[in-house]
Amino acid sequence: MLKKNIKVFCCFSAIILVLSSCATVPSVNTSYNIKEFDLNQYSNTSDYHYIMAFTYFYNNNIKEGIKEYELFLKDNPKKHFFIEFVNLLIRFQDFNKAQEVLQTAIEKYPKDNQLYLLLSDIYVIQKQYQKAIDVLVKSGIKTFDVYKNIAILYAQLGDINNAINYLMQARQFSDKGEVYFYISQVYYKFNLDNNALNYLQMSASYKYPKAYIALGDLYAQHNDYTKALKYYEDFLKLPNKNKEEEVYVYTALASIYYSIDKDLKKAIEYYKKAYNLDKSQVNLERLSYLLLQNKNYKETVDLLSNNPDIEHSPTLRYFLGVAYFSLKNYKQALLELSNVDFASDLYTDAQAKKALCYLELKEPQKAIEAIQKAIELNPNEELYKTYFYILNQQKDWNGLIDALKQSTKIIKDKEKIYFYLADVYYNKKHDKQKTIHFLNEALRINPNDPEVLNYLGYLYIDENIDVKAGIDMVKKALKLQPNNPYYLDSLGWGYFKEKRFKLAQYYLERANRLLKKPESTIALHLAKVYEALGYKSKAKKIAIEVLKNEPNNETAKKIIKALK
Repeated sequence: MLKKNIKVFCCFSAIILVLSSCATVPSVNTSYNIKEFDLNQYSNTSDYHYIMAFTYFYNNNIKEGIKEYELFLKDNPKKHFFIEFVNLLIRFQDFNKAQEVLQTAIEKYPKDNQLYLLLSDIYVIQKQYQKAIDVLVKSGIKTFDVYKNIAILYAQLGDINNAINYLMQARQFSDKGEVYFYISQVYYKFNLDNNALNYLQMSASYKYPKAYIALGDLYAQHNDYTKALKYYEDFLKLPNKNKEEEVYVYTALASIYYSIDKDLKKAIEYYKKAYNLDKSQVNLERLSYLLLQNKNYKETVDLLSNNPDIEHSPTLRYFLGVAYFSLKNYKQALLELSNVDFASDLYTDAQAKKALCYLELKEPQKAIEAIQKAIELNPNEELYKTYFYILNQQKDWNGLIDALKQSTKIIKDKEKIYFYLADVYYNKKHDKQKTIHFLNEALRINPNDPEVLNYLGYLYIDENIDVKAGIDMVKKALKLQPNNPYYLDSLGWGYFKEKRFKLAQYYLERANRLLKKPESTIALHLAKVYEALGYKSKAKKIAIEVLKNEPNNETAKKIIKALK
């Protein structure tokens, strides 16, 4: 998805084991300023042990603090103090003591549902699922949530029959759609997929929202995106939707349209809807990324430039910098990219983009320094490619050669680096020996690379180094790519050098026919062949056509002059 994978949320197709709302871990909270206390004044009051307990907790002496709280509780056995003590024990992870305290509390307050639920939660935390079930059954609480949680706990114990039985009983407390949904989840846990699918569909027939989402997720996982889209879109037609679920569905739809259908506009449409409902940083990052992908640079700037979330997100800073760069506002791009934090995964990418900004601002030395700094921090292929581009734009051929050689320590595809080195040596440094050396290095790694074979073969032919060997290399390339017009041109030119003009004519005519648009070098090779065969009008016609597009082409001028 976003790279990244954009789709990050799916809790509805998993068994949920958070039972009551009582097991939250509290902070130790007291209204007393312990440091200012004279504890002696409380020595004969009921508050003494309470204050002492928190004094010990404050000083991280948990063991003594628990003892003091127990002494306080003996004199103050009120329900809210039991619950406070239990929550403290949960915080300190003393679950056995928490159980003991709750059991005492239940004996004193046997009709208090909250105590049973809290004790059940503690058993769940300790994975004592049967004890958690026993407590919930003993509580006598008859609500959908309790029956559902008992069912889920039975499922955790591998008892599918009791799990389904309790969910069936739960129908008296809730809508059938909700009950059928949780039955489906139990069946999924036991890999009974057909049963699970049937109950999910039954749940959806009662318009239960989570069922639509689960079905959408299910079909998406099985690559049936048509059905996935249908269930997600049907969910959006339901009344009274949960905001969090709606955001999730918009995100899921955007993910499918982006990753599968390659429909950026639709993906952006749904991410906008998700962001309008939940203006979280992550949704803003996703939307900004897709806007950049779709080249909506101005919209990206409008969205981010005054957005307070950008202060806390190096990713958004980077996206805004890229948008400004694409709009050719290089100074503003530099400002945003400079604010990408060193700890960010995008830091080196930001440095590379800064280098390109400096290049556009005619500050090549700063460009080179920026990209070199990025490479020092995180040497990788993409950064080296940017480095090559900058050096190439500056026509710094020696620097480019050094950078290419340096990159072989990092870039795995050394064959391509050797090929690039050969090309620089041949076309920019005019050093045939170094060119041949690096082409042979490339062939040593991959003897069957048609591009390298053709390059070296053409060099042997055109420079009259070894025409026959050159033809053999080009033939090998053509076995791999028989209809490549450039390789056919090389072979035709080789036959021309050997004065085998009819063969040369055949391959060069094929090469010219296969080209998507005319190329002067290949056209003039054919003109030379026509000239050698005495087809003067054909040769002259080609040369004239070349001169229309390239008035200063010396080869074309020579052909016309020779044919007068």
